[in-house]
Amino acid sequence: MQGRHLDLQEYLNLFPRNQRVAVRTEFAKSHGVSEITVRSWANGSRRHPFKKEAIEMTERLTNGKVSRYDLRQDIFGEHPER
Repeated sequence: MQGRHLDLQEYLNLFPRNQRVAVRTEFAKSHGVSEITVRSWANGSRRHPFKKEAIEMTERLTNGKVSRYDLRQDIFGEHPER
């Protein structure tokens, strides 16, 4: 993917404030977790799960703007395009 890579918080902040809860709720439903859990992933108080399915789901939901490297740098390392 070309262009700027975002972390989950940066991606969510692309949406107007009044739409962010709806976006987090969509993420939550897709991942089978609560909206509060998605908010915790975004603000860094909890790590995004390492399950392949969860990482691929987030990449899909963000149209690749948030990649596996952005989600779990501790596992995947630096993004190869950086």
